Amino acid sequence: MDLNTINLKRFHLHYFTYLIVIFILSLPLTAGLVADGYRVIFYFGGAMSFAIQMAILQLRFLPRKIPALSDSGFPFFTVFLSFFLNLGILTALQVLEYPFEATSGFLIAYFVHLLFLVFASYFSGK
Repeated sequence: MDLNTINLKRFHLHYFTYLIVIFILSLPLTAGLVADGYRVIFYFGGAMSFAIQMAILQLRFLPRKIPALSDSGFPFFTVFLSFFLNLGILTALQVLEYPFEATSGFLIAYFVHLLFLVFASYFSGK
């Protein structure tokens, strides 16, 4: 998927539609797998992850507006930024002793985000 040539409005529409479908599908799954008192914490971890992943993805779109950034290694920098930011947040969740549900929600949302990017790459034909 070439981030420089995709239609951003369509991408965002598909991404948020995907989030809504995933949320609706997750409701019956979390009812059986997550304790009632911790379901909100699970979704808090997931929402935090989706917000961070979307912010990082928006940074990846920045060279479309400022082409000089693509020559300076900015896309390569955002890969490391994403990795260390996610690792730092997971570490903070553990150090601050958040419930396991917040960490699992964060990780599941991260992998669901990556799954969307795989689908988007496959369907974009690149």
